[in-house]
Amino acid sequence: MIRKRFAANDDRAIHRLVVEQLVPFSRLYQSSTSITFSEIRKRLNHNKTFVAAKGYKQPYGFISVIRKSNVLFVDMLAVDPREQGKGLGKELMKMAEDYGKSERCRTAELFVDDSNPKAIGFYLSKGYEIQEYLPELSCYKMRKKLIR
Repeated sequence: MIRKRFAANDDRAIHRLVVEQLVPFSRLYQSSTSITFSEIRKRLNHNKTFVAAKGYKQPYGFISVIRKSNVLFVDMLAVDPREQGKGLGKELMKMAEDYGKSERCRTAELFVDDSNPKAIGFYLSKGYEIQEYLPELSCYKMRKKLIR
């Protein structure tokens, strides 16, 4: 089930997913302890976040997005490794993109670390195209049209 984030229930699990699934690929963070729970909560509070969970139990996947004018920016997406390969990432992306369309966003954009080929392949398979490489961030900027 995909649902909206409930901070008190979900944020610890989301922080764990960030530390385990995103930080290892990022060159911006030295270690898993370099991104604090309060930093993640602050980002989540500015964003629209959806989680994959069984009812109101701890989430095993999430996507966090923010609308900037007519662009939906995908800030973070992670799925627990035990749940990967079951279509949850696809469902989370669809939920986020549908939200973007409802907010009249024309495109969706994201950054993906160059050290994460699995994520790059995932986004390419969902219709995202590489726009540019940012060497200072060691990331690719990717974009997809939402409204044609």
